[in-house]
Amino acid sequence: MSLCINPRCLQPDHPGNDSNQFCQSCGSDLILQGRYRVMRLLSDKSGFGKVYESFERSTPKILKILKENHSTNPKAVALFQQEASVLSQLQHPSIPQIEPDGYFQFFPRNASEPLHCIIMEKLMGQI
Repeated sequence: MSLCINPRCLQPDHPGNDSNQFCQSCGSDLILQGRYRVMRLLSDKSGFGKVYESFERSTPKILKILKENHSTNPKAVALFQQEASVLSQLQHPSIPQIEPDGYFQFFPRNASEPLHCIIMEKLMGQI
């Protein structure tokens, strides 16, 4: 299932999204940065972000999005960007790798403010 990440979308899991580039409910892009398709919500329980499973072709990735109510707070945005910067510099098997362009902004259709996003490696672990 392909999900729309537009916080104002009325049906982010529209059944027609799987075979389309644009959300069939709100018209937002479903392929982020021309590379990543969001497949499912993993968590929205943290205070600052939502975490999704996404794919770059067949490679699983993790997408973290700063919650909309924090996106206009300059301090929260700066800390989110700093998280991406620090993670992109660390090299350890237990820390997900982030490419230099791993932080990006996404503008859903008809949005006045961007969503702040970090895309990172999905680490496989034991459950």
